[in-house]
Amino acid sequence: MIALFDSGNSRLHFSLWDGETVINPLHIPYPETVDLFAALIRDLLSSIPTPRRIAACSVSPVHREPLFRILHLQMPDYLVIARTASDLGLKVEYDHPEEYGIDRALAAYRAWQLFKKSCVVIDAGTAVTIDAVDIDGTIRGGYIFPGADTMAEALASQTGLPVVSPEFSCREIGKSTRSCIACGIAGGFGGAVEVLYAKASAAVESGERVVITGGGGEKLLQILSFHAEYHPNLVLEGLGLASANLPSYL
Repeated sequence: MIALFDSGNSRLHFSLWDGETVINPLHIPYPETVDLFAALIRDLLSSIPTPRRIAACSVSPVHREPLFRILHLQMPDYLVIARTASDLGLKVEYDHPEEYGIDRALAAYRAWQLFKKSCVVIDAGTAVTIDAVDIDGTIRGGYIFPGADTMAEALASQTGLPVVSPEFSCREIGKSTRSCIACGIAGGFGGAVEVLYAKASAAVESGERVVITGGGGEKLLQILSFHAEYHPNLVLEGLGLASANLPSYL
């Protein structure tokens, strides 16, 4: 077994990888201090049989180096790291490829492995990313915009309006301030995904080969007009697949 650690912006994602499948994924809010973070990681490692390898990645500027350092101290000869798309052997058509997020790279890597053809990857979380992957696995680029909950919080912070959770099952016009917000954000969010998906798909001629992931992915599926595969742990799956060829931490 391989232990997987994906340090996101708001949660630590942990699971085991058996070579094909993510096992018992956990999505854990970050503790308040580095000492508690270290204790959490120790507890996670002590709860599993000794892994053959530990693979880690992070998009969090706050938690990235503490995570790597703590894992290295716990099991120094086991740790491999995914930092950039080049660690995965991926080509990224970015002006500065090193700026392309490792979470996006791992999701694209896994999605391309699923189809072995061009595809689109949608990750619906705090932010939404939509990425176009070409037939040979090259990442052509994509789009980033706020997630639905982020939109709701931003609207409230800039106005006197309340924070209202988007209502993805909304089918009628809003009849109150709260329902107007709930239905408006959900509808606008879904419309943005539809338009940007179409653009990304056209860029790589992917047809309807699309994978959705992220904490908001399941709700997003309810309002989309196109078919998509749902893989809630796509980044962890990509990390597991790539783990055999990743560089050591030091």
